[in-house]
Amino acid sequence: MGVSSSLYASISGLSTMGNAMSVLGDNVSNVNTIAFKSSRATFQDVLSQSVATAAGAAQVGRGVTMTTIDGIFAQGSFESTSTATDLAIGGQGFFMLRAAASAEADMYTRAGEFRFDKEGYLVNPTGNFVQGWTLDTTSGERQGTIGDINLGKTTPPVATTSVQVIANVDSRKNNETSELTLFDAWNGTNAALTVPTSPIDANAYEYTTAIKVYDSVGASHDITVYFDRTTRDNQWEFLVTSSPSEDQRILSTGRDITGALDGSNDEASIYTPNTTYNYENHKGAGALLYGKIDFSTSGAINNITAWKVPPDGVVDPAQSTNLIVLGNSDQYYSFAANFTGDTINQQIELNLGAIYSGQETAVSQVLVSGGAAYATPGTSTPITKETLWSTVYDSAGTLVDTVAPVDTVSFSGYNHDGVAVSGTYLLAAGDKVQDLLDALNTTFNCTSTIDIAGRIRMTDETGGPSALAITTFTFAGGAGVNPFGASNATTNTFNVTTAKRQVVSTARGLTTAGGPTPISSSTLLTSVFDSAGTALTATDTLAFVGVRGDGTAVTSSFVAGTSYGSPLTAANSPPTMQDLLFWAEEQFQAEATVDSAGRLVLTDRVANVVGGYQSQLAITTITNAAAGISSPFGATAFTTIAADTSGDDGSRVGDTMSLSFSTEALSTTQYANSSTTIFQDQNGFAAGFLQSVSVDTDGVITGNYSNGQVLERAQVALASFNNLAGLNKEGGNIFRETSASGAPITGPPATNGLGTISPNSLEQSNVDLGAEFVKLITTQRGFQANSKIITTVDDMLNELINIKR
Repeated sequence: MGVSSSLYASISGLSTMGNAMSVLGDNVSNVNTIAFKSSRATFQDVLSQSVATAAGAAQVGRGVTMTTIDGIFAQGSFESTSTATDLAIGGQGFFMLRAAASAEADMYTRAGEFRFDKEGYLVNPTGNFVQGWTLDTTSGERQGTIGDINLGKTTPPVATTSVQVIANVDSRKNNETSELTLFDAWNGTNAALTVPTSPIDANAYEYTTAIKVYDSVGASHDITVYFDRTTRDNQWEFLVTSSPSEDQRILSTGRDITGALDGSNDEASIYTPNTTYNYENHKGAGALLYGKIDFSTSGAINNITAWKVPPDGVVDPAQSTNLIVLGNSDQYYSFAANFTGDTINQQIELNLGAIYSGQETAVSQVLVSGGAAYATPGTSTPITKETLWSTVYDSAGTLVDTVAPVDTVSFSGYNHDGVAVSGTYLLAAGDKVQDLLDALNTTFNCTSTIDIAGRIRMTDETGGPSALAITTFTFAGGAGVNPFGASNATTNTFNVTTAKRQVVSTARGLTTAGGPTPISSSTLLTSVFDSAGTALTATDTLAFVGVRGDGTAVTSSFVAGTSYGSPLTAANSPPTMQDLLFWAEEQFQAEATVDSAGRLVLTDRVANVVGGYQSQLAITTITNAAAGISSPFGATAFTTIAADTSGDDGSRVGDTMSLSFSTEALSTTQYANSSTTIFQDQNGFAAGFLQSVSVDTDGVITGNYSNGQVLERAQVALASFNNLAGLNKEGGNIFRETSASGAPITGPPATNGLGTISPNSLEQSNVDLGAEFVKLITTQRGFQANSKIITTVDDMLNELINIKR
């Protein structure tokens, strides 16, 4: 009967209202639960029963049933906190968690109440590990896959690799009249005296600034940069230094500290028993880099040139020995430092506020005569190019002969390409000095001038490495007075200044018989021809007789086919001139090179010192054991180029240099203000301890360490789902994926539709108490009404039973 069926309909109403009340109770009870997502109960009617009516068939409902209990994933409000690791998600997404006993991060939450545990892992209150990426502290790039986040309590020391020093040097300082270079003024051995003194006198520089750098173990060291005016307009020199007693740079092989091709520790053998810089023995200890800055008239940097400083402290700027040439990808000059005794020197870039363009500049070779001429007896009035030959005197006051028979100036040597050239000029009383200069220009394809000291200055017309050389320059036929040389010998009096004694062969090697092309260090020994067109052979033995710089006599022979290399017939590694150079370096304890003219050149490794070391380096003879056989470098004594400690004379080896620099926004300047340090910085750090963390809106966790480092260490990962309603609640603010939710879509915050991170915040429950109470009332009334239906049906059934009475 229909009356009794209504009981069951009302019972379904009571059941569903009770379940709805449970949902409401759960919502209200979690009104203060962090990131709680409320639920909503929805209902549907039950399949209806068909009944007959006067109008035909009709349907009577059988009650109600619960359709779903939906999760409401609306955004909750944010509560600000004082904890940096309290995180809230603004928008879509869940934090990813991994249980300690699980290998997978299969838990998801909106509750971002995170802390670091005792091992440094970021966890939630129940100890589940927050997931994210480790970040490269240098590039900020994410590394590897998503995993546990651990910042670590310490950060290792970081050795300094870059130093920035921005200063202003006072343009009002006068140019120096007699220049004492900073590297000459520096003496690291002063620190080893019984009563140590400063390695550089305070009068030797105009301004100094210091910056702290760090080595590989995190110890700090002071780097001091000295600035001083030079004799040239708008030019300053600088010297980068450390404490001499801390300088442990490795004595690398080869010429000074540039490295030898054979890998032999030649330099270390010169400074035996030292294998590193030693401030007790080495003047250059503590001097790390020498350079010159050319400023424009407006005070901005035009060019910077830099050199390494060798152990003896003598840079020789006119030579290419210690010159640093930057590569195309280099931006700044670097210097070597070593404070720990490591087998590899620490390389540090020096940024003065000007960046290298990457384009090398070819500079011309410049030769300057060893002697000067004067327009009057004495040395007070140097000649000019306009001076008449009838009034040209040498340094002794002797007049050059222009009366019959007049002197004839004869000169020979090599042009830029190494081609042998020669010429003559006949002196005439009415001629000017310029007439001789014109003859030199025509013969050598150069530009010749008279410098302020009365010396001839020859500049190669072609820039870059040059073979320009003068082998003879004589005045003969008359009195034979040569005002541009110490004597009228047929030796070269035009040199490039060096503080290290050199010897140069009187002859040179050519690559073909009678050809014009000079040899180089890579020329095969079988292709080394002398001036007569005879080549070396595997059986040739060259006997060298000479003296080392320290006075040790040398008598030794080089066998062309077997010394320092495979026989000349070896197909894989035939000997080259480099083999002979290596051999000569070992025998004479000097640097051996082949110059651009094809001549053999030996340079002592140690500079002459006034009142101290005076090099005796010499080669007196080279003879071939087989008479009449090739002698490419001549048989007579090498020309000696004496060390010159008087200073730069303007001569220069032709080379390519790094001379094109562009100033940066923050740059060293030369303004008419007091010299001062404007800015300085370096990128090294001591070991540090984590002091605090911060998180940005991208979920990047940054550690602030006691050593001043601020490092991006990790980034929080987020996940989202196509069907949020399909997630399964696990309790503890945890959701898990189900087949209904689909697989998680992971990524960094603010990508792939994921929300952003709000640090120092917690998302609150999204329960709306007002709405919940309204639903509470309606649910209560619904329950009450269903109960009333049951009591009413009960009364009706009682009446029905009472019919029989």
